[in-house]
Amino acid sequence: MPVRRPDVIDAAMELLDETGLDELSTRKLAERLGLRVGALYWHVKNKDELLAELADRIVAEALAEPVPATGLADRLADTASALRRAMLAHRDGARLVAGYAVPGPHSLALADRLLGITRAVGIPLPLAATVTDALLGYTIGFVLQEQLQPRHPAPTTPPDLSGLPHLAVLAAAGFPDRDASFRAGTRLITAGLAATTATATGPG
Repeated sequence: MPVRRPDVIDAAMELLDETGLDELSTRKLAERLGLRVGALYWHVKNKDELLAELADRIVAEALAEPVPATGLADRLADTASALRRAMLAHRDGARLVAGYAVPGPHSLALADRLLGITRAVGIPLPLAATVTDALLGYTIGFVLQEQLQPRHPAPTTPPDLSGLPHLAVLAAAGFPDRDASFRAGTRLITAGLAATTATATGPG
């Protein structure tokens, strides 16, 4: 059965999840598909195009999640959470999306969805664009930090927090889990949007 372009992308995604972005090569991909390396270029022009396809597919997974018909803050936060889940589902997903997703069709569709959510409640386009950029940047950056952590960290001695009173109190209370921390960050962005909108419109 002949290899098709979707087969190449499927195999590349499997390889990405197994080996990570740095070890993903066209040679390994060709071996997996039983092809010569040159034959891959019938399906993708070069490795950059291949990575762009993978990044856009990750964003497509986020878009497949329905947006709840709730308030502005929830709709924005849930859309960001869907993107986070999609990136976390793939090894080095955030690095891939950060470097290669734009201007893929699904990345553009995601940005348009966020713009639409904000504009639907009367927010001007320039402010909607700023919020969209901030929310996407926060989400991708948050997942980058998550995925850059060692996969199997070695035990370490807790840092000395003497002379760092605020960090010491936070450490004693317990750091919030990643899900709660991410959600809190998205809430800060949407709260800033609400405050900016209220200031612009004024009382009454």
